[in-house]
Amino acid sequence: MNSSVDPQAVDESTLPAGDVRSVESNIKALWDSARRAAEVIAGLRGEKQSLQAHVARLERELQQIRADAAQMRKQAADNAQEGGTSFAGGERDLLAAKVKDLIAKLDAHL
Repeated sequence: MNSSVDPQAVDESTLPAGDVRSVESNIKALWDSARRAAEVIAGLRGEKQSLQAHVARLERELQQIRADAAQMRKQAADNAQEGGTSFAGGERDLLAAKVKDLIAKLDAHL
């Protein structure tokens, strides 16, 4: 048994005029809501893609920072074994400032 309703089979003349207008306005409101929802969904999908790309860039930057830090620790350990100082002059302060700046950038993005 087919339970679908044929829109042509509905005789609008048997419905009161107010009911027809009410149904039409409800359908129009529903259609407008569905259209707005589709627009919001499309916008959110675009935003999601943008955020995923941003996260990927931040993850690459974090990996690079970790690699640089590991290399610097290795160099510091090598210098210490050789009896030299780990950092000359203001290099330590410069490096500390650079690390703080990178951490601030990462915190701002996360």
